[in-house]
Amino acid sequence: MTKILSIISSKEKDKISLGINFSARQKQAGHDVRILFFGQSEVTIANDDELSKLIGDSFGSEKPSACIFVAQNAKVEEKLGKKVNLVKAGEYITKSIDEGYTPISF
Repeated sequence: MTKILSIISSKEKDKISLGINFSARQKQAGHDVRILFFGQSEVTIANDDELSKLIGDSFGSEKPSACIFVAQNAKVEEKLGKKVNLVKAGEYITKSIDEGYTPISF
């Protein structure tokens, strides 16, 4: 089974949607997929109801993750925390790679 770490950092809605859809399709195909929203994507997601719905529709109760420090600095921690799990991105990425996940970025 392939292990994928999708890192979505673009602020552009279409690129964020691409990353979400790619990840959801890979997950549906039986692959082990982790998703991390990082950087500018966090602000876009926090303020966009369509993307929130896409995340919910694509992953259900299995919430993706996002960087807590970026969320705090951008002052979107509360909004974003309702949509994703907030984690320390550096540790999350390192741990994922150590566990055999291949990072792909959008």
